[in-house]
Order: sequence, then structure tokens, then C-alpha cells
Amino acid sequence: MKFHFRRGGRYCPLTRGLLILIVLFAGLTVGCTKSALTRSIVVSDKEVTPQPAHAGPVTVNFKLADDAKPLTGAHITLEGDMTHAGMAPVFGDAREVSPGEYQGQVTLSMGGDWVVLMHITLPDGKKVEEQMDVPGVQSK
Repeated sequence: MKFHFRRGGRYCPLTRGLLILIVLFAGLTVGCTKSALTRSIVVSDKEVTPQPAHAGPVTVNFKLADDAKPLTGAHITLEGDMTHAGMAPVFGDAREVSPGEYQGQVTLSMGGDWVVLMHITLPDGKKVEEQMDVPGVQSK
């Protein structure tokens, strides 16, 4: 019985497998890039009041835009976390106070450095997260 082995080439299983991986990777890359280019969600003018921030209730204000137009109708929850481990997070909701402008409240339980995460659900169901640093929160 005579066997014919080819080294490399177009029909080599290794070459074929590599070609399939390259095509799949290229498809995923184009798909991810396309979706990122079609929508530009921007969270701006983030601020916490009162300033300087102190332990207790604080108000979080920010603007939300989609392709530079105010984004309305988003559902937003706020999560406050201390920057060091071991502390329980605090939660709150933000509501739309005018087109594209949102306001919410969280109660910071102690002084220190905090991070407020904005968990944003867009009207079409897509989710976006934004982070806002709140350093140097003063104790009561």
C-alpha cells in the first residue's frame, strides 16, 4: 500500500485549521469594531454634591448622551464602593431630571476614598457602566 503525504500546502489539516481560525478571528474583530463605531455613549459632567463630599447622603449628577444627543429614558442604578476591601457597597437609583441629565443619591457610610459605579441600561436594553472616583470623603 502506498501513502502519499503532502507537507504543508493548501490541503494540510494544520494549514486548513489555521485558515479557519484566521477567518473567525477576522469576523469577530470586524463585528466588534462595527458595533463600537455605530454608537457612542458618553457620560459627562459627573459631579458629587456637596463638595467636599462627606459621609452621609451625597447627590450624584451627570449627563448621558448618544452620538452627542441627550439620551433619555435610561434606567440607572448607582453603586458606591470604598477603594479598599472589606466594606459593604451602598446602592441608590438615578432618575432623569431633564432630557439627558440624571441625578441620584447614595449614602456613603464613612470617610475615605470611594468609587461610584453607574450601571446604565439603555432604552434598547443594552448595558453600559461608568465609574466616577470620589476621593477624600470626609467623616462626619
